[in-house]
Amino acid sequence: MSAERRCPSCGALVADAAEWCGQCYAPLAPDAVQPAAVPSGGLGEPTAGPAPIAGARGGTPAWTCPVCERANPLEVDPCPVCGTPFGRLFEEPVRRPRVPPRTAAAWSLLFPGLGHWRAGRGLDALARIVLFGWVFGTLVLLLASRVGRGGLGATAGLVLLYGAGSAFVYAESLVDARRVAAGEPPLVSSRVLVWGSVALVIASMVIGSVVVLPAVRGR
Repeated sequence: MSAERRCPSCGALVADAAEWCGQCYAPLAPDAVQPAAVPSGGLGEPTAGPAPIAGARGGTPAWTCPVCERANPLEVDPCPVCGTPFGRLFEEPVRRPRVPPRTAAAWSLLFPGLGHWRAGRGLDALARIVLFGWVFGTLVLLLASRVGRGGLGATAGLVLLYGAGSAFVYAESLVDARRVAAGEPPLVSSRVLVWGSVALVIASMVIGSVVVLPAVRGR
């Protein structure tokens, strides 16, 4: 008599040191896999049928979604609840740097986006750095163009628009950097900031067409 190691879920042959079944990807716990006795030199089936794995649905092989923890059959990919693909099970978890919320807020005081960068949110940091640089830079250029001309003139609307935009991005980055570092969801996502940038461009074009251009032509 010789012993063979088989998967308790699908009955496939597995190596002695295997931790996952190569056929159904079921985890092979040391106490869940029992050697099956097979007649020497024969092709007979094991005397005991495979037992269902722990956590399987109705005795069938299943995989647990790492996001929503739903048990899905192996043939279901991605997860029907949250859309997480089956391959996520084999990905290494992303380790983000841990910084105190006060530290992240202090970096955001220096420049919006730096706090998100310190918290390990590179894309969110880049979105805020670029947006604030553009909005605040435009504000500085508008103010510089009116130096020595006796007031803001026709550019007052644009100055107010970009001034409000700069203040909003600065305050939002400060608050959200602190929230992200504390493990809380941000109040404003990067997608919302992108759409806000589009709205700012449209508003600038409207103000420029209605106020600035007629004033320049009147001169």
